[in-house]
This record gives sequence, C-alpha cells and structure tokens, in this order.
Amino acid sequence: MNAWIVEDFCTLPTAAQPFRLMELDELFRGQVRPPRRIDPNRVEFTFANMDGLYAQVADLVARETACCPFFEFTLAEHPHGAAREDHLLLGVGVPANRKDVLEALTDRAVGAMGGGGDEQ
Repeated sequence: MNAWIVEDFCTLPTAAQPFRLMELDELFRGQVRPPRRIDPNRVEFTFANMDGLYAQVADLVARETACCPFFEFTLAEHPHGAAREDHLLLGVGVPANRKDVLEALTDRAVGAMGGGGDEQ
C-alpha cells in the first residue's frame, strides 16, 4: 500500500509517512472522476473545486516536492465541467525511471475512490 515511499528517493521521515499517506487518501476520496493517464509518465486527477481546495492541494504539492523532488506537479482550475461545477486538476508527472511510483500513486487514488480506474 505504501510501496511508493521508500528510502532511496523519499526524504520524508519514516514517522511522517503514514500521515502523508492519510492526507493523500483524504484528497483522493474527493475525486469526481477516476485518474486519467495522460502519457506513460503523467496522470491527471480531477476534483470538485471547493473553497480552499486549491490552497490545500498547493500546500500538499509543495511539501511533497520537498521530500520527493522528482515529482512534477501542475495545478489548474477549470470552470464549469460536465456537471456544471468548477474543477481542480492536479497533474502528476515523473521521470521514466520512477513510473512505478506514479503507478502506485494512481492505484492509491483509485482505491481511495472506491475502485475502477480510467487508464486512457
């Protein structure tokens, strides 16, 4: 379940790792659609854009970048998606040698959503 946090590339203290995973799970439970594979090294996650979510995700992304600098994050707000709601898009990219980390993160997001992913 936490295979993507290992000592060879993550500097987050071991004691803090379960809390970061819980924080990611909480975020991923708020997805409005399954993760979307952009290319082999990039996945996009979509959330209903509620008050304060952008700041919350930006803070999480900054902290994650500090301990795992190989991640490439993008964060964008898009007004009025298919359900007439504003959406927040979180793009996560990794170098080719870290695709396993992206796969584990995507699996975690699918699991937090409650199942079936969209690997386009």
